[in-house]
Amino acid sequence: MTQFINKFKIPTLLGLGIIFLGLASGLYLVLREQTFLSQAAPNFTPRNITIANIAEDSVVISWQTSSAASSFVTFGQSNPGEQTALDDRDTNVPKSRLTHYVTLKNLLPKTNYQFKIISGKFTSDIAKFETATPLTNQTGLTPIIGSVLDGDSPLRDGIVYLSIPEAAAQSALVKEGGNFLIPLSRIRKADLSDTYQLTEGEVVKLTINSDKGNASMLFTLKASSLPLPPIKLGQNVDLTTTEETLITTNDLDKYDLNSDGKTNAADNVIILQNLGKNPKNTRADINEDAVVDQKDLDLMSQKLKELGSQ
Repeated sequence: MTQFINKFKIPTLLGLGIIFLGLASGLYLVLREQTFLSQAAPNFTPRNITIANIAEDSVVISWQTSSAASSFVTFGQSNPGEQTALDDRDTNVPKSRLTHYVTLKNLLPKTNYQFKIISGKFTSDIAKFETATPLTNQTGLTPIIGSVLDGDSPLRDGIVYLSIPEAAAQSALVKEGGNFLIPLSRIRKADLSDTYQLTEGEVVKLTINSDKGNASMLFTLKASSLPLPPIKLGQNVDLTTTEETLITTNDLDKYDLNSDGKTNAADNVIILQNLGKNPKNTRADINEDAVVDQKDLDLMSQKLKELGSQ
């Protein structure tokens, strides 16, 4: 009788074991697939949200996303759904990108607004800002002009932020040619109460964010509007500790033969390496007379003396 019972018991236990292993394997595969999908899912969550360029009638909201997202901002006084604003680079339809830059226009002075960021399938919580009162005077300083390089090529897209202690944040888009311009004439105090009185020689910081990388530059303000030296992604430049001279864009193009943002002895070497007709580096022909000779060396020597770089 016992043998008869065991005859059926052993296969039953074996069957239960097989069923248990099957369930465990299935559960493992499901969990692994869920983990994979979770890791592969795009992340549209806005980060580094910045409110800048606050004026009496406009404000700029910018942010980044880890995955390319089609984004826009909804805003209003009573609720954040009254109006919609697209990225400054979009026309009728939002385009997918990693850096986002939206200007809200036609706002009322000294007024509280609410807004939401719609980023792909993600909707942010309600955030708020207040516009400023109209300014009665301006700083009188000219804009900050510069350019950003991605390797040796102009950066095609990005955002530049200007940080000054006790002043409201300023920002600008990097244009397709890699250039940017940040006006200073209407910059305000951090509390927006009045114009921030910039002074020549004040140390300020630029931060560049893009989908290709980031960069930063510390420098002192100048009364003139000479462009800053080009900054490359990946660099953190401190011009306050060097004696680099800011020169015009034309001079950079003409005398900065190796495109490193400086004119120095290294550029003079390039001329020496290309003496004669049909130079390998045509930029060495500074006076553009179809031959690299002593005339080009003299021009470079004169420029180096002006800059104190010899």
